Amino acid sequence: MSNSTHISTLIKERTGLDVGTQFRADLETILHDLAKGDLEQYLADLRATNENAPPWQTLMRALTISETYFFRDSAPFQLLRQPILPNIILERRHHKRLELNVWSAGCSTGEEAYSLAILLYELLPDLDSWTIRLKASDINNHAVQIARQGIYREWAFRHTNNGFQTRYFDPAPGGWQIKPHIQRMVSFSQNNLLNEVPRPQFDLVFCRNVLLYIANDFTKAIETLIFDSLIPGGWLIMGQSEAIRWQRERWTTHVFADATLYQKPLPHQIMTPPSRYPIASIPAMPDYELALDALYNERSSEAEQILKGILAEKPGHAPTHILLAYILGSRHALSSAHRHLDDALNSDGMLADAHYLRATLFLEEGKDVESREALRAALYCQRDHPLAALMLGNLYASIGDMAKASRTWESARQAVIGLPPETRVSVLSDMTAAGFDALVKGQLGIANK
Repeated sequence: MSNSTHISTLIKERTGLDVGTQFRADLETILHDLAKGDLEQYLADLRATNENAPPWQTLMRALTISETYFFRDSAPFQLLRQPILPNIILERRHHKRLELNVWSAGCSTGEEAYSLAILLYELLPDLDSWTIRLKASDINNHAVQIARQGIYREWAFRHTNNGFQTRYFDPAPGGWQIKPHIQRMVSFSQNNLLNEVPRPQFDLVFCRNVLLYIANDFTKAIETLIFDSLIPGGWLIMGQSEAIRWQRERWTTHVFADATLYQKPLPHQIMTPPSRYPIASIPAMPDYELALDALYNERSSEAEQILKGILAEKPGHAPTHILLAYILGSRHALSSAHRHLDDALNSDGMLADAHYLRATLFLEEGKDVESREALRAALYCQRDHPLAALMLGNLYASIGDMAKASRTWESARQAVIGLPPETRVSVLSDMTAAGFDALVKGQLGIANK
């Protein structure tokens, strides 16, 4: 077993991160850079220290993505604003127990935790009478230090409304400083989820886009930790690309129009099927299927009109924005396509198809570096995205890095193995699994000559 494999195994054992899968093509390069070429000594340093030590923290900074922004993915925050938090607040007032406990697990650079603090500030006119414990933690200490400083650049506000910055931030060197009365509401700490000791205390846990990158061996432990950390009736908010994978039956699952949330049942509650809340109208999915059919039969104008009709009813429907971006991009209307991708990623920043399409737009604009970054983002969001892996391999080949190209193409091929031969590999392509497999085999043959 190679030293890099030993390091990958050690990272998984200590943190739960499945880096061998997540960074398939790039892990070897990342580790060699951090080890300055001496992987054996680097492995020894990691084994001899804990996750708070500088070698581990430098490694976590390289392996975790801190890309986030205020009120990212609006649907969960809208559901908290109405009806979830008002119901909890009403119950606490009734019992004269004015306290709330919230945990942002995997808080990154703090935007999520401060968004929660701002939401509570807006919902509680008598905030001074309440005890608010808002805990925010992340394994990446560099990200936690940024969160504690509370200074953010304009990009972090890209999906907030007018006046948000001036209400809750002050101009500061390097950006905007969170106002002290909001900053004081949040307690940040560097911590490893695998080392947390559960205690039922939280009314609400945000753990979004964390379990996507945790090895299956450890997801059960973390999900159990979260369950045991919630009080009966407490809520878990996950990312749209995530789902409870273990012991789902012990949760009460609430399917809203734009999000699925999980609740720890009260002791007397009987497990019931998922409830559905008519919070917002859901566009008829047959319309989306009609648009796909029109697109696949080369009636793109008809598809565009159908998709615009869906957005008139449901402006935030991300799959519709992605499909429109695909149509507009094929017509070289690049700026309009980018705007639709912005809307899709505002709804859910972990949409791999949106990142992949953005990469194709960048490539058409001659922005190879930006295209590679977008493709890496797509593969970060969906490890087995076949089109993104194929395209990234092509870009590596174009700069002469055939070793990386081969590894990435092999990942692309693995993504379609087992699919029925006539299955489309994506809604964004008419290529079948069989055709895709043959294409990638051809690429690998060229690389291996």
